[in-house]
Amino acid sequence: MDDFEFAEALTRNNMGGYYRRHHLVWRGDLFLGSWRESENFILEIDHQPIGVLRITQEGDSLHIRDVQIAEGHRRLGAGTYLLDISHQWARERGLRELQLRVFVDNPAARLYHRKGYKPAGPRLAQLGAIRHLARRV
Repeated sequence: MDDFEFAEALTRNNMGGYYRRHHLVWRGDLFLGSWRESENFILEIDHQPIGVLRITQEGDSLHIRDVQIAEGHRRLGAGTYLLDISHQWARERGLRELQLRVFVDNPAARLYHRKGYKPAGPRLAQLGAIRHLARRV
């Protein structure tokens, strides 16, 4: 819980525009519940937090709940690192796939596609605003 405030603030800040555009409401109580159910990791550079990775394991899948990178540290490889480490952990755990969800208008979707994630199921939420993606381990 020591890192919860940083993680929620970063996530809410990064996702706020998508929530507004897609007519969704941020719910801190839901984020807290999800935080408590997830494995949560803080990415640091020189002891300063710059990112968040949140994962859950469900059956033979590792679900990436959040990859959040602070402004000023994006497009420098931090997100790629968190995806790569997630893939490594899934392989070490003997899982068969990784899954994540992304807003359809989020530029990070390009990174996910480059890393081998493909659409897996229908779009979710308001007017198909969220895409469910998966990749084999």
